[in-house]
Amino acid sequence: MSGPFRPSRILGGSRLAVYLEVEGPHEATVIALLARDAVRLPNGLVLVGTQSVGPFADVASATSVRIGRCSAVFDGPTGPCTVRAGRWWRPPTPRAPRPEHLAAATAELDRALRGVSGGLPADAAALDGDLSRAGAAEEACARLVGRGPGLTPSGDDLLCGYLLAARHLGAPQAAEAVAAAAAQAATATTALSADLLRHAAAGRACPQAVHVLDALSGRAPLPPALEELRGIGHTSGTDLALGLLAGARAALGSSGAHTTGSAL
Repeated sequence: MSGPFRPSRILGGSRLAVYLEVEGPHEATVIALLARDAVRLPNGLVLVGTQSVGPFADVASATSVRIGRCSAVFDGPTGPCTVRAGRWWRPPTPRAPRPEHLAAATAELDRALRGVSGGLPADAAALDGDLSRAGAAEEACARLVGRGPGLTPSGDDLLCGYLLAARHLGAPQAAEAVAAAAAQAATATTALSADLLRHAAAGRACPQAVHVLDALSGRAPLPPALEELRGIGHTSGTDLALGLLAGARAALGSSGAHTTGSAL
C-alpha cells in the first residue's frame, strides 16, 4: 500500500467487499477492500463510510485498478475512483492461553458443535490424528485445500481454524507442518483463500475467530463468541469453528497442553 503504484486485478466482490490481487516484487498478495460493517479480514482495507452509502457502486464497472501511495485507484468508464488509507490498523491477536482451561473449553466447544456440519460432509472434513507426523499434513491439505465452493472454500476455512488453534493453544509442530503443506498446495485454491491461509499460519484472523480462541484460552465465555463466528457467510464461520475445535484437540494431544501452572 505504501510503495509505488503496482498493477492489480479484481478477483471478485460482493456488496460488502472487493478483493484485489496486487503484483509484488516476489509474489502477488491479496488486499480486501471492506465496507465498515463487513467481516474484518486480516488483509483488509476498511472504508470509513457505512454500507448504506453504497461504497462499491463506482467499483462494479471498473476496468482496472492500481494500488500504491496509500491508495487504491479504480479506473472505469466515468473516470478514476480513488480510495485512500487514512490510518493503519492491526488484526486482533488472541489473549495468552490458560492451559488449565483448555480441556474444559474444548469439551464445551465439542458439545456445541456436535452434529453440526459446514460446507463439507463430516467424513471429508475430518482433521483427526497427529498432523505433525510424516505425510499427514500433506494428505490433509491435498484433501481439503480448494475443496468446496466460494472465494474461501470450506476446506480452506477448516484449515485456517486448525492453524490458528494449533499455533496458539500448544501444537506448534502440527501447525508448522500444516502451514508448509498448505503453502505447497496453494495453487489448488483461490488467491484470496491462499492469502488467508498464509495469515492464519502467522496467527492472524478475523475478530470473530479470535474471540472463540479467547474462549478456548479461558479468557471469555464461549456461547456468544461461537454464535458470532457461525454467523459469518453461508458456512465459513461454521467451518472455521470446526477447524478451531480440531486444532484445540491437537493441542490437548500434545505434551505441552498438559502442563499445569498459575493462570497467565
